[in-house]
Amino acid sequence: MQSKAATVAAYLAELPPEERAVIVALDQLVRSAVPSAVGSMKYGMPSYESAGHMIALNAQKNYFSFYADPEIVREFRGELKGRNVGKSCIRFRKTDSALLVTLRKIAAATLR
Repeated sequence: MQSKAATVAAYLAELPPEERAVIVALDQLVRSAVPSAVGSMKYGMPSYESAGHMIALNAQKNYFSFYADPEIVREFRGELKGRNVGKSCIRFRKTDSALLVTLRKIAAATLR
């Protein structure tokens, strides 16, 4: 679902608490993996840019999405085995430690 929020903080404020907790964790994951990344709202979702590359994340109706460079997602397909992965999108209903480790690696590789 695309948001009309102008800032990441406004986007987070409009989410239900359970979804907000996941998006906040993903926001912190990206920001800690790539401190130089600039966060903003693009395409109705929180986005982070660095060195001409972008990562975005979103709370959908029934799942969460994490968007990254298609080549980087392809590099980590082995670690994402058994998950719902598209060309540049990783979709999941809940997070676990293995997924968070892989998403952190993807963020660092995408925004290096």
